Amino acid sequence: MQHKNKTIGVLGGMGPAASANLYQEILKYAQFKYNATQDNDYPPIIIYSLPMEGFDETGIADANLVKQQLIAGVKKLEAAGCDLVIIACNTVHFFYEEIQSAIKIPIFNIIEATLQKVKVYDYKKVGLFSSESTNDLKLYQKAFAQENVEVISASAAQQKILNGVIENVMGGRQGADDVILLKDIARDFIKQGAEAIVMGCTEIPLAINQTQTDIKLFNTIKIIVESAVDYSLSGKLS
Repeated sequence: MQHKNKTIGVLGGMGPAASANLYQEILKYAQFKYNATQDNDYPPIIIYSLPMEGFDETGIADANLVKQQLIAGVKKLEAAGCDLVIIACNTVHFFYEEIQSAIKIPIFNIIEATLQKVKVYDYKKVGLFSSESTNDLKLYQKAFAQENVEVISASAAQQKILNGVIENVMGGRQGADDVILLKDIARDFIKQGAEAIVMGCTEIPLAINQTQTDIKLFNTIKIIVESAVDYSLSGKLS
């Protein structure tokens, strides 16, 4: 049966808790923006929770192995009938060009979508909460520099703290201590001139949210969800 709306493919499992949160965010956004109530008001979604090998709380441990699994994963979603793909992980967007070239349907890029949101606010300097790999590979730094937005990166000590928070979320152990640690890092970023914080790891929004801090937080999960749901239900790119 052909659905009236475009089917969203979600490549998840990196980690599973972030993917579950992404699904919940799809439902909440469809309710908020499109007044979705009945089952057929929501977008059709296919989720592939990929138990990734060569990947941990620091990010990419085995690049070739990770890339092979990502390509196989997006091909599986395309074969299942998806019209677009979103990936519930920032770090693996390092392989974005290779995985996009492997399939014909579009993969919405979480880093580019986040950049467009930051530009709306005209911020010129933001702090970054991310995995170690995302930080080391400068995924956000390079993309944002093209639009003259400076990214403040975590120091080695701060990155170790972020890795611990990410691992806690992966194991369902996040709590008040993690909020305190993240707010401490945020305060340091503010001292360096940060106007906002990009939560450039899909685990981080499960550890802290906007109600717990005054500084503007960009939730990359919500951002990519809005793009996907808008495209599914309205046919428009947000």
